Amino acid sequence: MPPSPSAETRPLVVKLGGSLAASPALRQWLAALRRYPGPLALVPGGGPFADAVRSAQKVLRFSDAAAHDMAIMAMEQYGRALCDLEPGLRPAATPQEAAAAHARGAIAVWSPVAMTRADPQIPASWDMTSDSLAAWYAHEAGARALLLIKSVDFPPPPRGGRSSAAGARVGVTPADVGMTPPRTAPRSDPPPEGEGGGAASIVDPCFAHYARGLDVYIAGPAALREAPETFARGGLPGARFDFTREQSIAS
Repeated sequence: MPPSPSAETRPLVVKLGGSLAASPALRQWLAALRRYPGPLALVPGGGPFADAVRSAQKVLRFSDAAAHDMAIMAMEQYGRALCDLEPGLRPAATPQEAAAAHARGAIAVWSPVAMTRADPQIPASWDMTSDSLAAWYAHEAGARALLLIKSVDFPPPPRGGRSSAAGARVGVTPADVGMTPPRTAPRSDPPPEGEGGGAASIVDPCFAHYARGLDVYIAGPAALREAPETFARGGLPGARFDFTREQSIAS
C-alpha cells in the first residue's frame, strides 16, 4: 500500500461560486489563488450556464434526471470558460489528471461530468449543489481542506460593520444545514441572496453529509483584501465552518 500523502502534497480544493461569473471579484480571486504555494484544484459552480438549465426546465418541463445531468455539464462549461480566460488553469476530469496538472505547476479545474456519471449514489436533487459536489470531490482527491468562495459573507457582517476576514470559527448545527435526504432536481449553487438566510442559504441541505471529516472554510467579499497574502503563506482566508456535532443523513 502506498504511503499516505503528506499535508504538503495533499491538494486544497476550492469551490468558486458561479454567482461570481459577472463580478470583477472573479479575476481578483483567481489572481489571489495563483499565489497559493501548494497543489490546488478548483471546482466551478454553474453560473449563468446553470441558470439557463433552471429556466429551460420551467419552459420545457424535462425530467429532474435530465436537469441534474445538464446542471453538472453547466459546471463543466463554466470551468472550461475559466481555463480559457486565465493562464495556468487546466481542466482535469479526475484527481489523477489534477495531480498531473499540479506537477506542471498548473491549477486544476475539475470537469465533473465523468466522475459524477460513474457514481450512481450521487443524488439528482436540487438539495445537492456544486458545494456538496466539491466536498465529495475533496474526499475523492484526498484533499486537506475545502474552501467555498462566495459572493456574500458568512457569517453576515454586523449592521454597520464587516465580517471577519480570517480565522473565525463558526458553529453550525444540524438544523442550520439540514439533515433530510435529497428529493427533487439539481441546482449548481445555493439560492441567490434574498431567497433565504443564515447557513441554510449558504450551503445546500446535503452539504453536512458530504463535508464530514473536511476542514471547511467559507470566504466572501470581506476576505478578498487579505486573500493574496493569506494564500501566499499557505493559509486559507474566510471563516471556519465548524460542524458542532456528527452529521448524518438517513438512508
